[in-house]
Amino acid sequence: MVVKQTRQLITKEKGIIPEQLRNIRTNIQYLAEKRDIKVIMATSCRQGEGKSSTISNLAHFMAKNGKKVLLIDSDLRLPTIHELYNLQNINGLTDILNEVKGRNVIQKVSGNLAVVTSGSIPYNPAELLSKPIFKEFIDSNRKHYDFIFVDATPNDLADSSIIGNVCDSTIIIIENGKTTKNQLKVCIDKCKMQNIDIMGIVRNKVKKKRHDSNYYYNYVKE
Repeated sequence: MVVKQTRQLITKEKGIIPEQLRNIRTNIQYLAEKRDIKVIMATSCRQGEGKSSTISNLAHFMAKNGKKVLLIDSDLRLPTIHELYNLQNINGLTDILNEVKGRNVIQKVSGNLAVVTSGSIPYNPAELLSKPIFKEFIDSNRKHYDFIFVDATPNDLADSSIIGNVCDSTIIIIENGKTTKNQLKVCIDKCKMQNIDIMGIVRNKVKKKRHDSNYYYNYVKE
């Protein structure tokens, strides 16, 4: 995921981070099959917790495991998925929401992984995401993919509640040692108040040893 706060995809097969990503992947697959979950939102308690990098790496590792995956960047305020995958961001989700015809917004990254970038940043993201076409777009792709991962804004913004109600479940990404218990409680309570299902929590940037510069993830089943 991130090492020393650098946004990047994890491509190596060995090490602490790849192993933890595989552990999270296994837990997601187990819960998804048990609870019939296909569309998963990623949110966080605040900005800068590694949300986008985490969900991008999970999508990458899920696709490597033979699952067909669609990753959607619905963070229309601070989109970063296109940077992680080095993709053009001229066309994207905002074209779908604005009902622009004739544009192919799904970009193929690998045999099993496709990405929808945000597109141009709008002045009214919450209003756009509230349009029925957002849910229609996601539902129309359910039959084509095993998993759809949706990168959302942090939980304190209205967008995440709108997105969460379109998805089957949610993963909350927190930054170890920075996110407070109260911030996490507020985040969880808001999801519950909005009837947004929480699949679990990913702790990000956890050091295994005091002098170890490698970070890893820990998945906690809700």
